[in-house]
Amino acid sequence: MKLSNLAVLISAILLTACANPLNRVTSENYADTCSVAESNGRLDVAEDACYRALANVDWGNLGPELKSQKLYNLARIKRRLAKFTEAEALLKESLQIEENLPTQSDLRKGRRLVELSVDLAGQDKWTEGSPHLDRAVSMADKFSPQERSFTAEVLKQYSMHMRSSGDAALADRFETMASSLR
Repeated sequence: MKLSNLAVLISAILLTACANPLNRVTSENYADTCSVAESNGRLDVAEDACYRALANVDWGNLGPELKSQKLYNLARIKRRLAKFTEAEALLKESLQIEENLPTQSDLRKGRRLVELSVDLAGQDKWTEGSPHLDRAVSMADKFSPQERSFTAEVLKQYSMHMRSSGDAALADRFETMASSLR
């Protein structure tokens, strides 16, 4: 009797340790729901669906790259809901994963850095956010035109804030960077 219980336990552990295709499908279904809900302005639904997509990546042990993407997606929704502290934590985790992947993507890192700078600005942490934004600009050549435009607007906002807080040199640099992205 004890041997059969042990066999069940070992089987359960082995199943948990392997990537689960059912979790992948479920995660992608939730990710699709998140995307549709976001485009329809249903951010509450999007937040829940993005969270569930992330949870299924964890439960299914689906790998760091997919986890990073789901963290990023949830963080974007959190930012749009003005849940900046939560978004910041998610983005920092996603960025850490991206920086530890064997094949790093400047595009993915750059996106996360811009989003992180926006979340920090939303918490009035402009000084903490400016180095992230500065780093992102060096990767912005890989951004889509829409992402470049968004980044330019973020740079303009940072420039205005830096100027009003007395850092004219950084404000000028951010303005120059913003102009180069348009």
